[in-house]
Amino acid sequence: MVVVPAAEAHARGSYVRELPSELYIETTNRCNLKCRTCPQYFGMSEDFADLTPELVGRILDQFPFARRVVLHGIGEPLLNKDLPGIVEMVKRRDAYALFNTNGLLLGNRLIEPVILAGLDELRVSIDSASPETYELVRGTDGFARIVRNLRELARLKDALASATPKVSLWITGMKSNVAELTALVRLAHDVGVREVYLQRLVYSERGLAVNSEALFGKAADHELRAVRDAETLALRLGVELKGSGEVSAAEMVTGGRSETESYRACRRPWSLMYVTANGNVLPCCIAPFTGAHYAGIVLGNIFQETSEEIWNGPRYQAWRRSMLAGDPPGACVGCGAGWSL
Repeated sequence: MVVVPAAEAHARGSYVRELPSELYIETTNRCNLKCRTCPQYFGMSEDFADLTPELVGRILDQFPFARRVVLHGIGEPLLNKDLPGIVEMVKRRDAYALFNTNGLLLGNRLIEPVILAGLDELRVSIDSASPETYELVRGTDGFARIVRNLRELARLKDALASATPKVSLWITGMKSNVAELTALVRLAHDVGVREVYLQRLVYSERGLAVNSEALFGKAADHELRAVRDAETLALRLGVELKGSGEVSAAEMVTGGRSETESYRACRRPWSLMYVTANGNVLPCCIAPFTGAHYAGIVLGNIFQETSEEIWNGPRYQAWRRSMLAGDPPGACVGCGAGWSL
């Protein structure tokens, strides 16, 4: 097979000639939280594992045109002691490196070597602007610690004279926390963070990940007003408030597409690959959050098959065909272009 970068030829068939240029690599599936919206809260589908720089290098070797590598999944990347070496491995390929963190470990000894390794972007998932709501969602009293860590991170970047990583705060929009969006914008400004992202709740009818908490297409007037007020404050403070998926925060709540249009707009099965800490390949990082049967979302294993065998193997092609036919897999129904990129 002739391998060309995905950016050069994006095809909407079941067979995709080009390997993806975007990879999600789950550096660890261990976590120090059990958030009530996360699969970790309900029990893991895989054994706990950490990737090493050598294993990440083996993965990257199969994707010569990888240009964006996201180093997170169902776990906290800063629990992996090899994270600086993994970031360095990605940067050797001249790829953009980023990961999400829950922020609780930003004060540990790994963060400086991670910065020095060249991390481009750091997304801090906080989901609240108060200790009470944080504990409701995250199940622990960690809000004040994260705020301290964000301040320390800003000081460390200044001390290192490093413009990177670009830091942003992320909140999963729910009826339980949307009223705090304005306060989160104010907090971001206070700790020197210039971007805040509102993303949709992935609901599986477990814990807090339930339809009744969802805002997308279901927001009451006062909830939409809370988002509009946050947008107004962000503009005044010079903070960018955005919805994930390249839309505005308000569009993330009001819903610009029907469910059918949304999954049909999804590019992920044609443009990226998600590899778990055990090497399993999934269609995207959202799929495990949907409550879909786990075996049904595994499309191969990168340590047992080649990237080419998986990318155009029977399971990947069947997944693409079902989406094109208007009968998406259970993990894709109601999902699509509105999720984070």
